[in-house]
Amino acid sequence: MALAGTALPAHAEWSPLGDNNIGSFFVDKNSIVATRSIRQAQILLNWNRPQLLMGQGSKTYYTSEISTAYFDCNNRQLGFGSRKMYAQPDGQGTLLLAPQLSYADVRLQDPIPGSTGERAIDAVCGK
Repeated sequence: MALAGTALPAHAEWSPLGDNNIGSFFVDKNSIVATRSIRQAQILLNWNRPQLLMGQGSKTYYTSEISTAYFDCNNRQLGFGSRKMYAQPDGQGTLLLAPQLSYADVRLQDPIPGSTGERAIDAVCGK
């Protein structure tokens, strides 16, 4: 099944999903799109520590990323597709890298109970 890409809304409505040992997670409620049994939404991660950008000899760091997440609401699974890495928190500043991953390449997984992934499914699909 192919899902069409969607543009980010002009104004993101970031709702907190929680924190874990790597950072703070948020979901953009305005970005939720349903296609059959699959929903997609934008997930923001503000890293606790700057992350080194991939690449040989890179000395560039990013502090946040926005990912397209896919949700199978019937099976309560999620997977992550394309990502955008930003220099500043909250998806601000220079866009440093934007690797693309199509839905066909996304691997849906069961979330760890009590995790931010489980809270993301609740926020996008309902409890």
